[in-house]
Amino acid sequence: MLSRHSKGLRPLSFLVLTLCLSQAAQAQVPPPSQVDAMASRDVGVWSDFARPLAPAASNKPTDDASFSAISRGGPWTAADWQPLSGASQTLMAQARAGQWADVLATLKAHNPDVDPRDRDGATLLTLAARQGQLDAVRELLRRGADVDRRGLLGFTPLCAAAAAGHDLVVQELLRSGAEAERWSAQGQPPLHLAARAGHARVVRTLLASGARALAWNQAGRHALVEAALGGQTEAIGALVEAGVPAAAPDRHGLNALHAAAMHRHVAVVAWLRQRGVPVPHPLTQVLLDAMTEGVQPTP
Repeated sequence: MLSRHSKGLRPLSFLVLTLCLSQAAQAQVPPPSQVDAMASRDVGVWSDFARPLAPAASNKPTDDASFSAISRGGPWTAADWQPLSGASQTLMAQARAGQWADVLATLKAHNPDVDPRDRDGATLLTLAARQGQLDAVRELLRRGADVDRRGLLGFTPLCAAAAAGHDLVVQELLRSGAEAERWSAQGQPPLHLAARAGHARVVRTLLASGARALAWNQAGRHALVEAALGGQTEAIGALVEAGVPAAAPDRHGLNALHAAAMHRHVAVVAWLRQRGVPVPHPLTQVLLDAMTEGVQPTP
């Protein structure tokens, strides 16, 4: 009798066990409604996340308060955002559209706050600096805009101008007291951004202002290595002309030759080899050999 009942219960027991396991698995995965409310724990990924029970934020940078957690290693959440209205809303819309003559007219007509920030984290000064709008930059600074306040993409105005290669704007910001080595939210100083993008004139301007070429960024690289990563021979030349050793190692003991070989920048490798820059690591030689043989190395 016991054996017969036991056999009859086996399918039911299996079904109950399956349901329990399924529920346990589901308990480990948050429902879709909560996914946007979870903060990233990877400090290399920078996105906005909404607070629990709040509308999901866009996956774009926010303001300084949000980025302050970077120094503590993250994670962080989106700061409260207040919708823009009136002249501030008009100004930001005009700046986004590149209507800088209208921006200047609105500033003069309404005398509004010059440091509004939209939901994407943009400020008027970072937008103007990024687009090389010297007149707008001067007017915003004259009206008291914060010269070092981070904006779109977590860039300071100086970072934005340096990355875009706007040397006159860079000079204006430096004259107005911008910090030459203030990092972007991604851990890049203005000099490193200019070097990576190949803006040799901006590199020279920043060096003349006191920016340190061999200072490490958040990734442990100096400006010469950043220029090599970008394949920017002219920027490398500007740094070397300013007295930066072509073979200077970064925090990892690697140099510009390794960076150029890693990204297969043939012209930069040739420039550095002609100046006697040594191979810093056996892996560097493997990368150089692969370039010579025309073989794409395995990542």
